[in-house]
Amino acid sequence: MNHGSTIQNRPSFVRPKMPELGLSPKEKRSYNLLNALSHVQKGDWSKVGLERECSDAIANRVGKQPRGFYVPTEIGWSPQSSSGKRNLTVGSATAGGNLKGIEHLGDRFVDALRARSILFDLGATRMSGLQGDVTIPALNAKTNTFWLAEDSAPTEGAPTVRQISMAPKTVGAFVDISRKLMLQSSPSADEMFRSDMVQQLGSAIDTVGINGGGSNEPTGILQTSGIGSVALGTNGGDPTWASIVNLVREVEIDNADRGSLAFLGSPEAMAKLRNTLKVASTDSKMLLDNTTELLSHQVITSSLVPNNLSKGTGSSLSALIFGNFQDLIVGEWGSLDVIFDPYTNSSSGAMRVTAFMDVDVAVRHAESFAAIQDMITT
Repeated sequence: MNHGSTIQNRPSFVRPKMPELGLSPKEKRSYNLLNALSHVQKGDWSKVGLERECSDAIANRVGKQPRGFYVPTEIGWSPQSSSGKRNLTVGSATAGGNLKGIEHLGDRFVDALRARSILFDLGATRMSGLQGDVTIPALNAKTNTFWLAEDSAPTEGAPTVRQISMAPKTVGAFVDISRKLMLQSSPSADEMFRSDMVQQLGSAIDTVGINGGGSNEPTGILQTSGIGSVALGTNGGDPTWASIVNLVREVEIDNADRGSLAFLGSPEAMAKLRNTLKVASTDSKMLLDNTTELLSHQVITSSLVPNNLSKGTGSSLSALIFGNFQDLIVGEWGSLDVIFDPYTNSSSGAMRVTAFMDVDVAVRHAESFAAIQDMITT
């Protein structure tokens, strides 16, 4: 197959929704990241066809050369921590040996338990294909209007404009892959390696989108100044029906109750709502009786929502967020960028593979979100 004719010559759009190449099902099945890494380690790109041309096509679209090589969105990046290290070796069963092709059932691979990616499911706005830093103009104060007496003139009521700024922030992860694993692994090893790394990067992005603000991190919803707040107590407190209603009220009073509205809470917070009486009586109705809706809005549970907050003397407090998640913007610069390093572990022939994503998160209107950040769940 002449991969150049099927990839490079496909029409590109001015601003693609995602840096996807429109690979055919056959091309997706043929894509093998470990095969590409094995040849790149040898310094020989001549035998790397589809994988190299995919990287070149993405670089041409986004106008930016990768530090290593790009992996297409449709087989690599799926918004789903980035600091962990996992060495993949044939010699150690749990770290790679179980992937060696000795009658193992690669098609029955058992994935690790991981947090479900939720921000895009909730309706977050994705901006991809970005190149430089981004500023988005936004109306701040609205134009004032006046009722006038006969022959009177209105007072000037010009609106004010603010800017939402976004700049790329990098999240990364790496694994060490042994020489034998690259030689002996079945295609399922490539799928496992690629899927695990990109899903962990996606999970890291979701985490900061909810509660970022740390060193080198995007800010995230809970750290955005001006979001609505419903406090339960000096040292935290138990949720009440009034507190749930007031979360929605905080968004409604600012005319932000439109778009993709939903509740998002930690597993501990949701369990507390299901175990707390709505009204002290004998009817046993709980704050959360319906597992999918609350006050007619979608309810999502995620372990990425913090459950380790503190207030006063209270600790291990959980968060519950309500808002219009369409007003959460996730900007992406380029695609998944994979770099190989054959030198760090050259004495053993192993290769270090590092993956990077350049992203930022911004909230269009702080008023679109409200949160409880001091819920006692014990």
